[in-house]
This record gives sequence, structure tokens and C-alpha cells, in this order.
Amino acid sequence: MEILNEIFRQPIRPADVERIRRILWRLEIAGLVVRHAEPVRGPIVRYWYYDARPLRRIILRRPGQRLTETELSRLLGIPLAEIPRLVQVALERGWLRIVAPGVYITPVRIFRVQKMRAWRTDYKPELYQVKFHESTAVPRQLVLEGFSSREETTELEIGVHGAVRIVVYTTAPERWPEERLERIMRGLFAQEGITLEIFSDRPYIHTTQAYEAREVDIDEKPPELELDEVDVWLWVSKEEGFTYVYHYTRRPWGWVYERFEAR
Repeated sequence: MEILNEIFRQPIRPADVERIRRILWRLEIAGLVVRHAEPVRGPIVRYWYYDARPLRRIILRRPGQRLTETELSRLLGIPLAEIPRLVQVALERGWLRIVAPGVYITPVRIFRVQKMRAWRTDYKPELYQVKFHESTAVPRQLVLEGFSSREETTELEIGVHGAVRIVVYTTAPERWPEERLERIMRGLFAQEGITLEIFSDRPYIHTTQAYEAREVDIDEKPPELELDEVDVWLWVSKEEGFTYVYHYTRRPWGWVYERFEAR
């Protein structure tokens, strides 16, 4: 909002319009707004942008409930005439399902989609072990390959010195294929200069990765996460016996993170 206020202190120029478009694009990438495209005539398209957060919160707080367009208008504080555009976006993303004209139902269950990569060393493995900050659900493939003893765990096996996990809670897992999560992971590594990947070709380093989409109850989603919000955790085990934990959050201006220790 501060950026927009700064722009509108002076007459809008073509460069200002382009800046606003970039701001909206970054907000959309960060999952803070949703966009609805509406053809006007020929190649001309009008775009409508809505704050995604209020609708996602309503959906999560009312699992399996029916909502009319009038109720959505009242709950969201949006004029009734605007609701069909927003509903169209919600239907496309699987946030709502139509049961009758003007009547919709919220999902009872959602999907946890995650991609995880982990690195294990044979060089002094007893010095390294990734420890999570809390109990974490890892893909079953990590258990099958010996990187974890169980799917719900607070730590990986001895010798695992690094791991990264991207997780999204969604009603439409097909919108989050492995390729999309892989692009996000590589983009994060490049932007933040994360170097765990460059050691993968050493003979004493073993790498595994896994992608998983699993249906879960809505209350299994961490309350601080929104629907379709990308959540990234990076763990780096240290010789001193603790793990550096990095929590990355995508914002309109890029990735931000907080770091703490797990012992």
C-alpha cells in the first residue's frame, strides 16, 4: 500500500502503470491476490484482482458448509455484483464446488503436496544428523531409502547433513505438480545462494528426493498457512551437534527467512 500511495502522489505516467502491473504480478506470485480475466472485445482483456486471504480463511473455517453468493458478499464485504467473478476463480482453484445455481460448498478435506530433497554423507557420518524443529511428516520414499526411520519424525537418520522441504496445502493438487515445486526449489537455491546441491557429485554424498500428494483433514494444516501458500524449510546439520533451521516465506519482493537452531 505504501508503494501505491507513493505512485499516486503524482500524475500517473506509462511507467507508473507498468510499475503497478509488476506490483500486482508479484502479489499474485506470492499468493496474496487472485486474478480474474474477463474478455472485453477482440484481444482486449480486463483483469480483476482480489485479495485472496479473506476467502481462503472462510473456506478453512467452514469445512463442508454451503454458502450462497449473498452470504459470500456479506462475509467478504464485496458487492454482490462482484461475487461471480471471485467465485469463478475459487471454482477453478477447487476452493469451492457448485451444488446449485448460486450455491456452493466448501471442501471437507484438502491435500498436502510436498517435495523433499535430502543429502547424506559417508564422511564422518556420526557428526551429522538433521533435527527438525517439531514433528514433521516426510514423504514415504525417504523412509524406503533409509534417510528416515518413519514418516512422522523429529529427526532424520545419522549422517543426513541437509534437507529441504517445500509443502503446499491445496484443494487442487494437480495445480502443484512436481515440476512446479522443483522450479520453486531451484529458484530459491539460486536467489539465496544455497550450496548443498554443489556437493552432490562427491562420491561420499548420497542424495534422495521425493514428491508426494496426500489427502489430509483440514485441521492437519498448520493454522498459520493459507491455502495454496508455498512453505519452505531448510535444515543444515552442524558438526557441533545442532541443526540450523531456515524457514523461507515468499513475499512480493522475494524470499524472506528466519533462522534458528534445533537440538
